[in-house]
Amino acid sequence: MRMLLAGLLTLGLTESVVSDDPGPDLALIAGVGPRGQGSVEARQARDRLSRRGPEILPSLLLAMDAPDPVVANWYRTIYEDIVARELASQSPAWPLEFLKEYIRDTRRKGRPRRLVLGLLERLQPDFTAQWLPERLEDPEFRYDAVALTLATGERALRENKEVEARNAFRKAFDAARDSAQVTSAAAKLKSLGEPADPVKHLGLITHWWLTGPFDAPQKTGFATVFEPEKAVDLQARYQGQSGEIGWRLHQETSPLGQLDLNAILGTTREAAGYAWTEINVAQEQSAQLRCGADDNCSVWLNGEKVFAREQWLNGTRFDRFTAPVRLNAGRNTLLVKVCQGPQHKDPEVPNNWSLQLRICDEQGRGVSFQPVSP
Repeated sequence: MRMLLAGLLTLGLTESVVSDDPGPDLALIAGVGPRGQGSVEARQARDRLSRRGPEILPSLLLAMDAPDPVVANWYRTIYEDIVARELASQSPAWPLEFLKEYIRDTRRKGRPRRLVLGLLERLQPDFTAQWLPERLEDPEFRYDAVALTLATGERALRENKEVEARNAFRKAFDAARDSAQVTSAAAKLKSLGEPADPVKHLGLITHWWLTGPFDAPQKTGFATVFEPEKAVDLQARYQGQSGEIGWRLHQETSPLGQLDLNAILGTTREAAGYAWTEINVAQEQSAQLRCGADDNCSVWLNGEKVFAREQWLNGTRFDRFTAPVRLNAGRNTLLVKVCQGPQHKDPEVPNNWSLQLRICDEQGRGVSFQPVSP
C-alpha cells in the first residue's frame, strides 16, 4: 500500500483520493502464487473491488503496473467493471485530475494508459485530438502522435500551405522511430526540397565489406567456424563454395539498408557469408543493435559475440532482433555471419539471403557514427 500511496503523491495527489483503503484486497490479488495458490481469496477480493466506485481507480491503475501479466489482467477486469457501471450512472464521479495525470506519466505501463485514454475520449470526445499531437516523444503514444502529425502535413499540402506542411513533416520525421513513418516523412520532405536521411536517422549500417559464399551443407553454417571468425583480413583469399573468394566493398543504397546477398555474392543455398564494417562514434555509450537476416545471423562487436539466433526460413523483418551493446569511443568493428539454408520445400518460395542491421538508442533513434575505410 505504501507504494500505491507513493505513486499517488508522485502524481501530485493526496491520500484523500483513496477512501476505504482498497490496498488489502489489491494485495490479495497480487499475492496469487504458482499453481493457483491464493486464487480463492484473490477471486473474492476481485469481486469486492469490482463492486466499488470510481474512487478506487487511482489505486487500481497504479496497481496495474504489476510486472505479472496475470495479476495485471485481474486488475483490468475490475477496472472494466467499474468503468462500465459508472458510464451508465446518472451521476458519475470520475477522478478526472488523476486520469489526466496518469496518462501523462511515461513511467506507467502502456496498456492501462491506453485504457484511460479511451475512457477520457468517451468523457471528452475532443480529448484525444487535442492531447495526442503533443506526445511525439512519448514511447507509448509516439506512433499515434506521428501519424496525426503526418496527417496534419497532408492536410496542409492539400490546402497549399507549404510552410505549414514542411513544419509538420519535419516534426514527424524527427520524432518517428517506425521505419514506414520515417521513410514516409522523408519522402514528403524531399518533395518539398527539404533534406531528410532515413539511413542516418535510424542508424542503419550500409557500408560493408562482404565475403562468401562458404559451403555449409544442410544447416551446418550456423555452428561452423569459418576463417573470417578466426581473424578478419580484408586481403585474404578463401576457399569458397565454388572456388576462391575474397572480400569486396559494398555500399548499400536501398532505402532501409537491406542487403540482398544473392545479388551481391551470387545466388546460392546451403552456405554462409560474412559482412564486416568499422565505424567511429564520438563517445563511449550504451546502445542497441537491431538486426534481421534470412536465414539467420551471428554478430560480433569489437571481437565479442553479442548476438546469435539459429532460425531458418524466417525472413528479414525490420528490428526483428535486439541486443544491448556498449560502443567504444572512437573505432568499433562489426562482423556478421549470415547463413543461407536449403531450398524451401515449396519451389515457388524464393530462397532469400539478406541482412539488415542498425545501431540505435533504446527508443530507436539512430546512433551518430561515421563509417571507416580500413
